[in-house]
Amino acid sequence: QSPYGADVMTRIDYTMTRAEGLSLLGQLLRDEINRMIHHFCYQYKISSQNIYEIVFVGNTVMMHILAGFPVKNIAVSPFVPVVCRRLELLSRDLELDICKQGRVVILPMISSYVGADTVAAILSCGLHRSSKIVLLIDIGTNGEIALGNSDGILACSTAAGPAFEGASIECGLGGVFGAINRVYIGEDIDYTTIGGVSPKGICGSGIVDAVAQMLRSGLLDKTGRLISPEEAAGKLPADLSDRIVLKDNNPAIILTSPYKDGSKEIYISQRDIREVQLAKGAIRAGIEVLMKAKGVSCDDISNVYLAGGFGNYIDYRHAMDIGLIPKEFSEKIIGIGNGAGVGAKMALLSKDAKKEANEIKEKTKYIELSAIQDFQTYFINSLEFR
Repeated sequence: QSPYGADVMTRIDYTMTRAEGLSLLGQLLRDEINRMIHHFCYQYKISSQNIYEIVFVGNTVMMHILAGFPVKNIAVSPFVPVVCRRLELLSRDLELDICKQGRVVILPMISSYVGADTVAAILSCGLHRSSKIVLLIDIGTNGEIALGNSDGILACSTAAGPAFEGASIECGLGGVFGAINRVYIGEDIDYTTIGGVSPKGICGSGIVDAVAQMLRSGLLDKTGRLISPEEAAGKLPADLSDRIVLKDNNPAIILTSPYKDGSKEIYISQRDIREVQLAKGAIRAGIEVLMKAKGVSCDDISNVYLAGGFGNYIDYRHAMDIGLIPKEFSEKIIGIGNGAGVGAKMALLSKDAKKEANEIKEKTKYIELSAIQDFQTYFINSLEFR
């Protein structure tokens, strides 16, 4: 769907401005699912007609597009989706190539911007069954955050932007082969890439590493300002100082360059730093709002689960160094990887898990951050690196 929109908001806009927009995006999604089914069946030598059920989780917009529901009201206040309850559809109605009477289950959604993937992640980590207060953070284009226990859950979605997925970074890349995923700054800059191949860009975990160590090395101050080449001269090691150049009259840090590494030039610009600040400020502010609404402090939270590919691979120490996560959580962080995928498997294999997903939806209260007076204050206070 990316040619028709890089994110859910631009895809919503496409469905609103083109008469065939919704049906086209839905068909693209179903075609890709069928390709996945055929690949799976070929690899494991089974018939697609022997697949009787599929469970889907994802953000509310994508679940609506899959089901063929209009998404225009998700984008405008009061942000009302067509449906949030669990859906059970027939595979033939969605033209999915499994058993003709096969069942397609979409797990319940909490709101327009907290979807079935968050419900599944809560299910997988057991937050809804915990007697102690637990925090779940799923960092993507939107940062979904849930806080609570068996007595009740609060959830919100922060418009973090795609900085941590590499999409809004000038040399950004998703978590694919060739993405710089670790950065080390000493007297010079070193890095590793996913797959150990030549670097093609930098992904979210690499960005967090780089920014945290740029702060430590003096390349960056707490306001997010990169020092200029003139400021670096004589103050930093020569190899490190030589990495500072001007891009569009603003400082940038060269990570890899053809004359040094034999690869394409990959850098982090002043604009990239601002994107990181906006993203981490939104997520940190969302955490603060939920904690205040729940009436708890950092000390009251027993575990902090980080979900998603980004949450699983970032260096937690560096995430705390840039202020993305409170330092008080240093001994409480647990990476759960693809929590949404695990929750979907649980629901596929267990009727009890499907029932629990419904219970999670019922006991979760959504907080719209734009309606919270303190959110802007928390956001502004979270922009600096400290």
